[in-house]
Amino acid sequence: MRYLLVFAFSFFTSSVFAQYWFGPKVGFSYIDHIFQESTYESDSFNIPKNWNFQAGLAVSYSATDRYAVYGELLYEKIGKKITDLATDGENVSTEMTNHFLSVPVMLRITLGRVPFHYYINGGPRISFWLGGKGKISLEEFDESTPAGIDENENALPVEYTITFKESALLEADNFDPAYISNPNRLQFGLTAGGGLFFDIQGGGRLQFDFRYTWVHSNMGTNDSDDFLAFDSYRENFEYYHGIATLGVAYMFDYNSQLKRKGKSTARESNKKKK
Repeated sequence: MRYLLVFAFSFFTSSVFAQYWFGPKVGFSYIDHIFQESTYESDSFNIPKNWNFQAGLAVSYSATDRYAVYGELLYEKIGKKITDLATDGENVSTEMTNHFLSVPVMLRITLGRVPFHYYINGGPRISFWLGGKGKISLEEFDESTPAGIDENENALPVEYTITFKESALLEADNFDPAYISNPNRLQFGLTAGGGLFFDIQGGGRLQFDFRYTWVHSNMGTNDSDDFLAFDSYRENFEYYHGIATLGVAYMFDYNSQLKRKGKSTARESNKKKK
């Protein structure tokens, strides 16, 4: 407890070192879809890990040379593909792409010396499920073609846009939009990792980051048949994500102490002129 109090005091009273950094960030994520039902993937379906991307704004508040609070506001794209394991996708083939707004907030500890600074960081992460879209092909479409047929008389996949509003079903055209009745739109997780940054000419900073995120919230529940109710397939929403991310950010410096000193110097100069 004593060390925690010392850290808190030094963090919030170290105005000499107080400094803000902010700038754009982009990254690529390697995503694992982890289902609550362990046999869902191993016995029934092939659900490969996949790459997707993120982009947004990074912000850092450095209270001392060593300690900082680091956060991001990110758009994240997460895709998922499912094929039938026994028939190599001939019976079931689906694709879904979801969009999230994510906010990780981490405590950062910086190590190393100029010009390269190494750091470790970790903390909570909150994500909001914005929506998504997808398409699905099933063997049963050969007998009943809800989306029609192509020029070769093959059944077309059913394409859909995800909606969280039940009222949207009144205006639905075939299966679009597709309503999810029990989604977990607000999702929680923990993230940890590290990286390095170095200062460059012009007052900027280039940052390279690696982290892993353990998402603790399922995408939804399976207690409803509202979402694309087909005879041979039901979408399973009781899964969460493990996300490994590589990212790069370009940060700009804003030093509040220098700003205040500049204003006070300007005021003194004006007084002398008078």
